[in-house]
Amino acid sequence: MVMKISRPSHRAFIIACLVLVLLPHLVQAQFGVEVKLNKPTFLTYEGVEATVTIANRSGTDVVMGSPTGDSWLSFSIKDPHNNPLAALKVRSDENMIFKAGATISRTISISDIYSFSEYGNYTIAATVYHPPSQQYYTSNHVRATFTDARPFQEIPYGVPAGLPNAGQIRLYSLAILRDEDHTLLYVRLIEERTKLKLATFSLGTIILVSDPQLSLDKDNRLHVLFMVVPHIYAHVCVDTQGKVIKRTYYKEVETNRPKLVAEAGNTIGVDGGVPYDPTIPVETRPKGRSIGDKPPGL
Repeated sequence: MVMKISRPSHRAFIIACLVLVLLPHLVQAQFGVEVKLNKPTFLTYEGVEATVTIANRSGTDVVMGSPTGDSWLSFSIKDPHNNPLAALKVRSDENMIFKAGATISRTISISDIYSFSEYGNYTIAATVYHPPSQQYYTSNHVRATFTDARPFQEIPYGVPAGLPNAGQIRLYSLAILRDEDHTLLYVRLIEERTKLKLATFSLGTIILVSDPQLSLDKDNRLHVLFMVVPHIYAHVCVDTQGKVIKRTYYKEVETNRPKLVAEAGNTIGVDGGVPYDPTIPVETRPKGRSIGDKPPGL
């Protein structure tokens, strides 16, 4: 006996194809998830922040989280060798109602868990749990490029008494990183004996018209004065624990350029230029006359 295999009708075949094409879009209908990083290029060991934006497209309100701190947000990361790292689950006691049609955003410091110590490209994606359907929705995949820069100066210092790790000898290590759009000035805190990198962060954009000026005050805090845009300088103070505790700006006036100077009490200040506030809008310049505004008789 010969059995015949019935062929699906042409209409059924088209419907099946449409289901396969539309299925990914139907799956994504509950939550729309997008992740962005604070920037694309980093120094190794630098802090990385990911902002996750979630749109509730389910048509109903959704309860997110629980008193037990169950995670509804996690990150998947692949290292430069394309090896997956352990999932980073963001735990929170937050219990909220996610309204239908609403959008929420959360910014997470991923580097609090991962050190990002290797050179190359890491791939990062966010995953959000939808409790009613018990499904997970994954965001786009973003790339974080990690590189390194040779320090142009290293300044040793001791951690003062009364602070964590008092007496430990460390280095303020300064380097320049050029990415696609900017040139950035970086500071690293390094334990001198073990060469352990304790902190890595950017002080901001720099213009290398003149070399940055460096000095330590009586508390071994680092003071840096550098040009951020033409004729505008930033004075930044970094403490021995790797925190920026002061940032002020000065404007060069003709040939009167700002410079770091020692002041009374072995403190460090700025001499020259004038204080500048970048938050104040530039005054609107008078508009030129149009051709219809010619003085009478011309």
